[in-house]
Amino acid sequence: MRIIIILFFFPFLLVSQEFYPGSLADLNAPICYNTAAILTFENLPTAGTEGNYSYQWQKSWNGSPWFNITNANSISYETTNLTTDTDFRVLVTQDNINIPTNSISVYVLPPLDAGFLLAIDSICTSSSTAIEFELEPSGAELSWGGFANFSYAWQQGNIIDIVGPDDPVDWLYVGGDTNTHIPILDEGGYYFRCFITSSHGCGTVVTDPIFITFVNCENSQINEVAINDEIIKTFNILGQPDRQKSIVINMYKSGRVEKKYLIK
Repeated sequence: MRIIIILFFFPFLLVSQEFYPGSLADLNAPICYNTAAILTFENLPTAGTEGNYSYQWQKSWNGSPWFNITNANSISYETTNLTTDTDFRVLVTQDNINIPTNSISVYVLPPLDAGFLLAIDSICTSSSTAIEFELEPSGAELSWGGFANFSYAWQQGNIIDIVGPDDPVDWLYVGGDTNTHIPILDEGGYYFRCFITSSHGCGTVVTDPIFITFVNCENSQINEVAINDEIIKTFNILGQPDRQKSIVINMYKSGRVEKKYLIK
């Protein structure tokens, strides 16, 4: 007896409710502190059927949780000014199905800081003493490495007329694009400051000025010991924290006391 088995195959159609939400374009560089970035799609959403898409931009820190951004519902988004690294993605919706895109990170550089110059009381006119930073400029660079270049522009302030704490100062550019400056000057008192510019478009900042007296040491009682005397205490007589038009008293390790007018 022969048994015949007949198999019937019926065509079927598998309909997937999911769709491709598209992908966001990565930024090719970090942004400066307290600035915005424009984010866009690299590839727009696609699906096997026609349909309208809706978009909801979201942001997060460290990837979870995600927060909806108010009024961010188009294929591009300009962020608010950012001061910390932030992640972004888009929740794409079609036919009541929500699918998120890839997430991208916007890295924010630290703020540019001018640092401050090493205080120098006096310099002999015959010496080649360099004005340098006690605290080097910082910021506008990634904490995990990368940018570390700054441009330097030194200025020398010549006192035009001595009339008290509001002495007018004529600022002139001097020196080169380096983090030190060696002034060669006649006897007298001069202010110095330095402008620091980020080479990555993050702006320019300036140090507080320092005042240096240039002395002919061969005809003076001031010597190298006095020049390198260490300040042990500073008093701001006017009590202004921003040091604008302040009267400052410096007490030195040797017992010497000095009064200075500071301007900014």
